[in-house]
Amino acid sequence: MKEEIKAFKVIIVGGGPVGLAAAHALHLAGIDFLVLERRISVVEDKGASLIVHPHTLRVLHQFGVLEELLPKGAELHHHLSFTVDGQVFREGTQYTQIRHNHGYGPVAFHRAELIEVLYKRLPTAAREKVLTGKKIVDMSMSPDQVTAICEDGTVFEGSILIGADGVHSKTRQLMRTLALEADPQRSWDSETPYKATYQLLYGSFPSPSVSGFGYDIQSKDKAIMYFSSPDRGWFFLYKKLPKPTKERAFYTDKDVESVAEEFLDFPLTRTVSVRDVWPRMLGAGLTNLDEGIVQYWSLGRIVLVGDACHKMTTHLGLGFNNGVQDVVVLCNNLRATINASPERYPDVDILADTFENYKAIRLSSAFSLKGDVWKSGFETRMHTWHNRWYYFLSRYLCIPHWLEVLVMQYVMTPEFRKGQVLNYVSGEEPMKGLVSWLFPMQSQASEIVETSS
Repeated sequence: MKEEIKAFKVIIVGGGPVGLAAAHALHLAGIDFLVLERRISVVEDKGASLIVHPHTLRVLHQFGVLEELLPKGAELHHHLSFTVDGQVFREGTQYTQIRHNHGYGPVAFHRAELIEVLYKRLPTAAREKVLTGKKIVDMSMSPDQVTAICEDGTVFEGSILIGADGVHSKTRQLMRTLALEADPQRSWDSETPYKATYQLLYGSFPSPSVSGFGYDIQSKDKAIMYFSSPDRGWFFLYKKLPKPTKERAFYTDKDVESVAEEFLDFPLTRTVSVRDVWPRMLGAGLTNLDEGIVQYWSLGRIVLVGDACHKMTTHLGLGFNNGVQDVVVLCNNLRATINASPERYPDVDILADTFENYKAIRLSSAFSLKGDVWKSGFETRMHTWHNRWYYFLSRYLCIPHWLEVLVMQYVMTPEFRKGQVLNYVSGEEPMKGLVSWLFPMQSQASEIVETSS
């Protein structure tokens, strides 16, 4: 067992899927950490699902959770596109193409179940570092450490702080405050850096169809994505807002019912409509669908990952996958920086360079982040027939099978194969398809960290 790097400690703000991914990655690197989650329970079921693509399944394999996770998910294999009157106008093969190219198709997971496995599969000592009921209200920095202050009065000190606290990140807000307090004239992102053009009602219900469906239903200004597993079905109901907004929306149960009412007669499958499943909902939520990439990802000893620094629409299911890639690149760089520093405690200038390098890599053409944000928004606009061009593109230009094959081969496949893995964890490659990975999993990593429960 490698001796843990005890002097260097990471505070992770946010115990969601990306925050827990960071906990796994840091544990495997031998770097001490603490997770601060504002909710009382790590696992909270709001009815949402996550789509996990094969490049992320590789990282979950490194975490040691893939074998337990896969039976809980539904590999997508069948795609249809409907109009609101139930007409099928396209039958796609993108899911099977992904499987052939990369060894596995996209997998739909219930978000709460994925979080539960990530949490419970942390070794006992690591799991005890995940603290709940810790809502961050303030933070400060000195040359040697960062301090997080919680609403309950508790104070935590660390070497760095990773903000994995989502689209409305408190870390991002407090980082902005610190930056402008130090220099009121400096350029920085606005308090609300993302813009929403669409509203999203999401939810889950007992599955009304066989497992593995990934359907889309299209109409003017409204669209649906539907996925099915053996036990659950999930829908995402998209509605164009009257005008784009940067303001955060707080919706009530009445708002949820009102939006749902507009979709009741929309089909989910050839035989099932929203009206059929709405009385049996297991959970639902309504939110605005933010989009964008913030300009500033770090400040001193504070750094952002996931939706805290980039947000995309949910149509291609790429949000969580990009959050995991953030964690992988950040932890690969952070571990190398610590190991190369005197007494394994890099100073703030070295950390700032490490964080800037992480951001530069993620925004470079070597990664798909910028393209994923654009493609996700483009897909949403196609499905909602945002204008005549998007309508014509979706209903006619994108119909031929040969075009779908070309898009998968020359657009999506090159992006998927860019996925990185932890370069300090060895193992057999779990995802083997027709296309090789640009970053192969090492059979002999630079160091192997044993884990025990």
